[in-house]
Parts: sequence; C-alpha cells; structure tokens
Amino acid sequence: MKRTKIKAILAITALMLVFACSVGVKKDLMSGLTTKYNGFTVGDAYLVKDSKKTTDVKIQPGKVISLVFADIGGFTELEGKAYPGASILVTDSKGKTVLDMADLFTSYDSTGVDVALVKQALSIDFTAPAGGYEKGEIFTWKSKVWDKKGKSEITCDLQLELE
Repeated sequence: MKRTKIKAILAITALMLVFACSVGVKKDLMSGLTTKYNGFTVGDAYLVKDSKKTTDVKIQPGKVISLVFADIGGFTELEGKAYPGASILVTDSKGKTVLDMADLFTSYDSTGVDVALVKQALSIDFTAPAGGYEKGEIFTWKSKVWDKKGKSEITCDLQLELE
C-alpha cells in the first residue's frame, strides 16, 4: 500500500514537471530577443547573421537575419510528421508594416515535415529593406510558431536597428 502511494506521488510529480517545462519565457539580455512558449519545449532561440550565431541586432540594408528555434519538442506527431505554422510581422518606428507573412509554412500543410527535422531547428528570415530608411531606423519583429495539429505555440519579439 505504501509503495503504491509513493509510486503515485512520483508519477504525479513527473507529470507536473513535464507540464511545467512546456510553458515559459526566455529573454536574451544581449539581443533583447524575448521568447514565450506554451505547449512546446524550446532548447534555444537565437539570431543568425552571415551563417553565424549572434546577439547583434544591427542589420545592414539588404542583408538577411534569421531567427532560429532549436530543439523544439511538443509537436503533435502524425505518422512521423509535424505540421508547423510560422508568421512574421515587421514594422518600422512609425508603425508602418515592412513585412507581414501570416503563414510561412503553408507548403507543408498536406505533407507535413519530418518530426526530427522540425525538432532540430526551425528558422524565420528577414531581409532588411535596401532603401527608403535611414541609418538607425528601428524595426520591431514579431513572430509566432505553432502546431497546426495541436495547441502549442511560441511567440517572439525583437527590435532591430538598421546600420
């Protein structure tokens, strides 16, 4: 009887830890990248410029910066496939939309993506405008990643500065 109670308590504690790990907020103090997740586990969220991980939020006109989510767990798996969605909204300092893509992964809606690939990394890219903005312009980047077959999601926001 005593062993059964101990096993039940351990099982409940383990479940509570699993759920506690799938909700949270991470803030990179160097870049200002804020990542909130609910239902997913996120090993890391970071920026990449010129194929290198960075905390530098300054971007040159016409150059690409990527937001990468690594080691994501928690996608609903159907026959070894995950069905991710991702959006990006970038606005300038006046609130004018620079880029607005509601779902970057619609091409995978019917086929899905191998769960191992999605778990490894998902990335969202932004190319800074090549003209029309002055040096020092601040862009606000908001992105969301979600599970199209479940309820899990990640939201991020970040400020970029044009060099």
